[in-house]
Amino acid sequence: MVVKFRCRLSWRRILAMAVALLALVVMVTRKGKQLMHWLSAHRFSISVASSILLGLLNILVYNIGCPNMKPLLDPVKLFHGFVPVFPSHFFHGPDLTNVSITLSRQTLEQPQQLDLYLHSHILQSSLSSQTTPVVHIIWCDSGPFTFTHYLSVLASFKVISPSVLYLHLIRQPYIDPDGYFQFLPDLLRDLPPLIIRNLPSKYACYGNAEEKTVAYLSIVGSAGGIVINGRTVLAPSPALVNLLSKKISISVQKDDNTLEPLIVTAQAKVVQKVPTEDSLKSFLQSHDSKYYRCSSAGMFSLLDRDVCVYVQEDIFPVFVFNSSSQFHRLARWISYGTSGWLMSAPSDSVIVPNIVHYVWLGQNQLNFFAYLSVMSSLYVLGADTVYVHGDHKPLGDFWTELKQHPRVKFIHRDFPTSVFGEPIKRFASHASDYLRGDILLRYGGVYADWDVIFLQQLPHTMRLHQTTASVDWPETGAFPDVFNLGVLVSAPGAPFLRHFLESYRWYLDRDWSYNAIHIPYKVYEKQPRSLNVDRHLQILCALNTCHATWLPDYKQDSTDHLNPIQVNWQADALAIHWTHPDPVEFRSKQHLLSSDTVIAQIGKFVLNRVTLNK
Repeated sequence: MVVKFRCRLSWRRILAMAVALLALVVMVTRKGKQLMHWLSAHRFSISVASSILLGLLNILVYNIGCPNMKPLLDPVKLFHGFVPVFPSHFFHGPDLTNVSITLSRQTLEQPQQLDLYLHSHILQSSLSSQTTPVVHIIWCDSGPFTFTHYLSVLASFKVISPSVLYLHLIRQPYIDPDGYFQFLPDLLRDLPPLIIRNLPSKYACYGNAEEKTVAYLSIVGSAGGIVINGRTVLAPSPALVNLLSKKISISVQKDDNTLEPLIVTAQAKVVQKVPTEDSLKSFLQSHDSKYYRCSSAGMFSLLDRDVCVYVQEDIFPVFVFNSSSQFHRLARWISYGTSGWLMSAPSDSVIVPNIVHYVWLGQNQLNFFAYLSVMSSLYVLGADTVYVHGDHKPLGDFWTELKQHPRVKFIHRDFPTSVFGEPIKRFASHASDYLRGDILLRYGGVYADWDVIFLQQLPHTMRLHQTTASVDWPETGAFPDVFNLGVLVSAPGAPFLRHFLESYRWYLDRDWSYNAIHIPYKVYEKQPRSLNVDRHLQILCALNTCHATWLPDYKQDSTDHLNPIQVNWQADALAIHWTHPDPVEFRSKQHLLSSDTVIAQIGKFVLNRVTLNK
């Protein structure tokens, strides 16, 4: 294993070091003779103190120094075993069917047939290509490296199968603090031939059509190759072989009379001398160059057999999951290996057991709100059994009553002090986040936080899906959405939960939301068919406002869909979930019975169900 050691100093650290060094020079210059006499008289004490100081500095550097230094000093960090994360669809095997697929409107509606068509029109072997199979992607943006750029790079890899794939950056992409834009690290992890380089010429980004064309030709040089704009996505097409057979080809956007290049290809030894802007026209004419057209994303049609798509807007993976757009079908094939819709498919029979799980950690009193939650599980949801998993049994009169119920079981579970070897220290909620995934993966059923009230029985259709979750309401950085797993429905052994727990290999104890909120959404982006996203799973309440995430204004802070009431809470959602603070109506039974708010109506609804079923 090769471990790269990098330690980047900020300008503040460099300035501080310079000031300290200058102060030392001034002191030595002023008191040089006195210092030499003093050093000679105390040389033994100084040597001992220096040894101790060096030892302490080594410990300090090890503990708070550059993060990349620890793997060098901590051998156990070097051995993580083999994790098979390499996407199988990135490389295409031989076509053993030898079936010729004719593209038609009927083919477009049949994902398996469309996949076969797309596969049959990639460059089957770059060994026979007349154009050098070296691809250069030009990234000219100033923000993050988005899914649009990801598609451009990955399509080039899948369609051309280049020997080397260079990504030329005009600047370093922006890294958002919440860690959403991981598309470039994903590519670096998954594409063996991908190499990052600085862009050699700014004209490749900011020049006019002639300047860009010359810059592209200078990049391929006499070796030849393919240069692609970072917002241009290659499409498998019968025209691809023809494009690569030309000594020079240039692809431009349809209806763009400036002829600004999006793709430039050149065979080896054609560009012996890079032309100037003035000589470009005659140079292209002398080499029998040909122009091809790229569609825009909105106008792209596979039936037109265009070789590329220019994507001006930034898109997110979730935009393409269930869209009938032909570009989105192509995007699915590129990024997920299938042009078919990416959504959870229901099973033929019930796979989710009708049981509810809670997690209780620590020695604490079980309050009235938590008692009401369990009662809603028993008498509204209609759970066969409610399991309370914890390291200590709850305390108080409400638990004394609950534990007498024949359908309430306490399961002892030690507090998880670590996950995949990483200690859980800072947030006890991390332990609950991990445990809910582990419990549902083992037993299946419904997980609920203690501040959840169920409003109806578990729908039959929900019990047919492997895992069901709902989105949360707050804006979270660049994330299109995040999930609130305070209510989570799953079959035992569900793939989404396996991937969710696997994400804890990259566990961050210092960050409350990273593994609990951000990473589940990234798991969904990678494995969209493993999760049924049901926005009617729960109404989410925080800071005295309640948000129904199936309504269009659910992300607005001031929205309160219960005041005035805009939903039928008994029919529109499975549960309602108060994250913070707890409603004053649920402080005690007396508070509940003396209130007449919508929240009080919900609590009284649960008590009435309890009375009716006793």
